[in-house]
Amino acid sequence: MGKKHVVKSQIIKDKKDKIEKIFSDLGKSLNLEGFIKTFKENYPEDWNSIVKRYKEHKRLSKKGKKYPMPEPDKYLENIYNNYISTISDS
Repeated sequence: MGKKHVVKSQIIKDKKDKIEKIFSDLGKSLNLEGFIKTFKENYPEDWNSIVKRYKEHKRLSKKGKKYPMPEPDKYLENIYNNYISTISDS
């Protein structure tokens, strides 16, 4: 039996559109905590997908190895920081 792998599909469908909508609704001065809270409230199915994917990585990773995906809140923090850096560069 071969090695099990985590599905490699998009975790958040239409991620860019959803992130832009949050920022357009709440403004570019939105802080990280507000972003995470708003994302979880507006997109619970996507939040569940992030948590589910993280748990899959955790379950399939060997003991003592780091998971290839950050924890769910850190995952959203990375999305937030990436978006902030793109709008700062514009």
